[in-house]
Amino acid sequence: MIKGTCWVASDYVMAYDIITSEYWTSPIDPKENSKWVMAGVKDEFNHKNAFKDKGYTFIVAAHNFAGGGKSIEHVITGLMGSGIQAVFATSFARLQFRNAINYGLPFVTSSDINKGCETGDELAYNPENGIIKNITKGISFQSVPAAPFVAEVSKAGGLMNFVREKIAKGEPIE
Repeated sequence: MIKGTCWVASDYVMAYDIITSEYWTSPIDPKENSKWVMAGVKDEFNHKNAFKDKGYTFIVAAHNFAGGGKSIEHVITGLMGSGIQAVFATSFARLQFRNAINYGLPFVTSSDINKGCETGDELAYNPENGIIKNITKGISFQSVPAAPFVAEVSKAGGLMNFVREKIAKGEPIE
């Protein structure tokens, strides 16, 4: 169970706005990448660590979250470095969805969740059954539970850790 506060994104958030292009050349490092997360989305986040300093645990979004861009890993590492432990949306851009899997950040599909949450609401997420509770409003949403492989990768802390663990145990990677 993961609990924390959410930030609700406006309708369509592009990857290019989550991490703006001037920071794509920085190293892939959660601490470094988190400094300017969401700077291109809202003016209030357009200064160093502005999003990170809010202390959000979740992002709630609508259609095609993190779309419209290249497969820049800075988006995922930046979100993770900002303290985001899961992103809930009605749909995701497939490139960033795969990057999220590779890094172990849950990108969770749930229809209409964006209509049932406001920034600052307290949420609780159970990755095992896919239930997202809005504690503030007393309502729940069903999400699509993660596929077993995705859950294993997330539990390991990302694809590279998952592979390292399998190799260390002498287990096949399926």
